[in-house]
Amino acid sequence: MFDIQKEVNQVFDQARDWRRQIHMHPELSFEEENTAQLVEECLTNAGIKHYRMPNSTAVIGILEGGKPGKTIALRADMDALPLSEEVEWEFKSKVDGVMHACGHDMHTAGLMGVATILGKHKEEIPGVVKFIFQPAEESPPGGAIEMIKGGALKDPDVDMIYGLHVSTSLDLGQVKVNYDYSSANSDRCYITVIGKGGHGANPQDTVDAVVVASNLVVALQTIVSRNVAALENAVITVGSFHSGTVNNIIAETAKLQLTVRSLTPEVRELLERRIKEVTNGVCATHGARADIDYIHGYASTLNNDNAADIVKAAANKFAGEENVTLNNIPSMGGEDFCYFAKEVPGAFFNIGAKPTDKDVYPGHNPKFFLNEEALKTGMGVMCNIVFEANK
Repeated sequence: MFDIQKEVNQVFDQARDWRRQIHMHPELSFEEENTAQLVEECLTNAGIKHYRMPNSTAVIGILEGGKPGKTIALRADMDALPLSEEVEWEFKSKVDGVMHACGHDMHTAGLMGVATILGKHKEEIPGVVKFIFQPAEESPPGGAIEMIKGGALKDPDVDMIYGLHVSTSLDLGQVKVNYDYSSANSDRCYITVIGKGGHGANPQDTVDAVVVASNLVVALQTIVSRNVAALENAVITVGSFHSGTVNNIIAETAKLQLTVRSLTPEVRELLERRIKEVTNGVCATHGARADIDYIHGYASTLNNDNAADIVKAAANKFAGEENVTLNNIPSMGGEDFCYFAKEVPGAFFNIGAKPTDKDVYPGHNPKFFLNEEALKTGMGVMCNIVFEANK
């Protein structure tokens, strides 16, 4: 077999250039046209047949190896976020109000590097490798569902699928292998409290939406502490509260926006039910009423044990056992890789990309910055996965 470490080192400069090009020209969800064209150019140069899904920016590459084996899918997301970059560096975003603040530029460029390496050695590759470049991870319902409906996991049928995410909370060279759940059900809820407005000097003639909604915010926080079992995972956050106009008018309405996170289907159902019950109960107590719009976002990602074992073996081989962490503590963030993992056995893992020359910020922050050397870790582990999955 060819030397993966050597090949990764050789392709790194090209992968970094791809990453910088994508970073300077970020594209929002479902608008990743230039990124898709760059991916297509890479796959063509790698000698990998590929196609664009109809009416989409999604690109699928299919590498038919020279040896018998399974069909392994490797997935990268391509979209950026509606943020203005606040990091001053040579390759800063050139698009006002849009930046890669979550690392999808790294994911895409890294998978392009993997395609370049494997395409160079296709006669040594077992089975088939599918390269899935997905749009719109950042915008639920996301791009994965439509790709699945369009047959992304068919012809040939995928046996296993793998995805990764860079992390500034992990040091460079580290790999976190996720068992069980790795991300959460990420739902949204929009509540409008409807009272009766009036003059601030005569509250007895009104139903103050600010007071009602304030009581509701506090009551909602008791759902996790008093309705969810202590060893279950759940989060209810009221991220937005808007009401009123001036100091002497009692507001008639108040609008709340919630994010609701859970892992299991049972807790997800419980949270939705109790949010509706508590909201209606608090409003009724104060003589108000509520309009509730509850929206299911991404489901939680449940990793297959066998697929996670393969990531572990691949990571140990490339990064060294001392740099590999076995993780059973899920993130409460959302990830639409979950839909791929519901269709076929899959595993989602994390690689360290903590910067050493700048302050560390989490994803979705305008000061988000990554260590580009992490491309090597991602490419190396992904290449190894193809071989480990065929043992």
